[in-house]
Amino acid sequence: MRFAPFALAAVLTLATAPVLADPPPQGAGMGAMRGMFSPEERMMMFADSMKATAGMSDDQKHAYRQKHRAELMAMSDGDRAKLKADLDARWAALSDAQKSDLKAQIEAWRAAHHHDGGSGGQ
Repeated sequence: MRFAPFALAAVLTLATAPVLADPPPQGAGMGAMRGMFSPEERMMMFADSMKATAGMSDDQKHAYRQKHRAELMAMSDGDRAKLKADLDARWAALSDAQKSDLKAQIEAWRAAHHHDGGSGGQ
């Protein structure tokens, strides 16, 4: 039996749609954070992380990030909502200059740590 190319594409699309629509599993990596937190909330977490890890060795920073990530993934929906509200309030309290400075810090960090132009591979 021979299928027209568009028919085969339609069958493959329908067959994979449920898989692609599923949310990432609990251990899905930092990409899962993009679905949980807004860009502004992630920027505030970045600022917190930079402050908390200042002066740490690379191994200590890695351990801190892993522990923090595990804590975030284990949070209840209510605890996560409280954290998000706190991050949003802190973001709103920043001046425009502070927001611009934080965005510039993040872009500089991305440029230094990603060889793909800072897009995080996307």
